[in-house]
Amino acid sequence: MIIGIDASRVIKKFKTGTETYAIELIKALSQIDRQNDYLLYTPKSIGEKLPHLGENFKERLIPFGRLWTQFRLSVEMISKKPDVLFIPSHTSPLVHPKKTIVTIHDLGFKHFPNLYSPSEILYHNWAMNHAIKSSSHIIAISKFTKKDILTSFTIDPAKITVIYEGYDEKVFRPDKTRLSQNKPYILFVGRLEEKKNITGMIKAYDLLRKEPGIKHQFVLTGRPGFGYDKIKSELAKLPSEIRKDIILTGYVSQERYISLLKNADVLFFCTLFEGFGLPPLEAMASGIPVVASNRTSLPEIIGKAGLLVNPEKPFEMAVVLSKLINSKALQKALISKGLARASMFSWKKTAEQTLKVLTNL
Repeated sequence: MIIGIDASRVIKKFKTGTETYAIELIKALSQIDRQNDYLLYTPKSIGEKLPHLGENFKERLIPFGRLWTQFRLSVEMISKKPDVLFIPSHTSPLVHPKKTIVTIHDLGFKHFPNLYSPSEILYHNWAMNHAIKSSSHIIAISKFTKKDILTSFTIDPAKITVIYEGYDEKVFRPDKTRLSQNKPYILFVGRLEEKKNITGMIKAYDLLRKEPGIKHQFVLTGRPGFGYDKIKSELAKLPSEIRKDIILTGYVSQERYISLLKNADVLFFCTLFEGFGLPPLEAMASGIPVVASNRTSLPEIIGKAGLLVNPEKPFEMAVVLSKLINSKALQKALISKGLARASMFSWKKTAEQTLKVLTNL
């Protein structure tokens, strides 16, 4: 069988969860499947982003400009369709094989339309409707996302399979040689935008620092996104002694991210909306306690291995952070629970379940 994969996400300069999903899933498929042949469609050479794939994986370079998936990949499908086409994100080509599988990560644009321009809302609605109607099967990355799809669209539930994401076990694991820090820190990882509730977490951190004895810095790692001006305004309101301890790193390399995560005291991830939430999983796997939102997919992924709190209540977030920082016993318990929880996920499992969907249509 020839399995075609839209690998355009692999070449993106800045990785988000969707890009990580595409890269890690292709790598895992190459490790478990030597029977099927794979064509990786891409507008630019994948190069070293996916080294050491099996001989049954071939790059199909088809350069083009904007709307590459909808138009250039469609032309490719007209001339030579694979047996199955897999789209690791929700944008599918206008022309596609009868057997086309699409992964849907989230429907954030429906819940936060104010974070998108009218043209973006129009595009996302069209692309999602097209993907759902044209695909022969859909992969949702969480039960929450599946439920959201069923609420928003008319679709047979049997057409949707939930397959969780994973993490790199060789990278995300407890590190016995944590670096000594001038100041301990709380870490957030993700785009700095309204949907991530950055202003709410900043307010919680300000309240936390009013407690005597807590000197943790707050490190926010990620690129600016929609609503960044509001985040800057919130920062400007803070006393200078608090403001200087909030570190904005911008986008960092994977190596730097891993180092920041493994040396943090807490991952603070009280976002408003997540289709899955890779950072909490990677933190749990690394032996880092997690304080996260009790919304959307996060309770499903974290279970009882983290502290879940209302992301719209800064005082409650501050109380939970304080409780964790001041209790070595709680930290130890959460680290143990987190490691056990993370062991339930892996990219190998993701690949095995995805391959079953791809080959059993």
